[in-house]
Amino acid sequence: MSAFTPDQWLVLLLVFLLGLFLGLALMASPKWKRRYREEVARREAIEADNAELRRAADEKDSLRHAAARDEERRRGAVEAERDAAEERAAEATRERRISGVADRRVAEEDRRIVEEDAARRRDTDDRI
Repeated sequence: MSAFTPDQWLVLLLVFLLGLFLGLALMASPKWKRRYREEVARREAIEADNAELRRAADEKDSLRHAAARDEERRRGAVEAERDAAEERAAEATRERRISGVADRRVAEEDRRIVEEDAARRRDTDDRI
């Protein structure tokens, strides 16, 4: 491959400068400025919408977590109340069983006493 001559380098430089000036001239037109400003405004509006959506999502997450904690506390209270009621019912059942046993013992003792009294009376009646 042969090297460029200085004349060819000059032509390349002039073509580059011509393209640069044409590009700057086209970019300086109001049409491009308007499009750029519209794009900036659209980007800022989208960023504002995204920020609002993020805030709303964060608030919903916060409310969701608070509701979950409240539900967990409520369930814990209901379970504690249910456990306490079951414990009271079990205690009442135990006491009824104990009193039932005591009642049976008292009834058996009373019956025994009554039978002994009846036997004494018979014995007394038999002696008379």
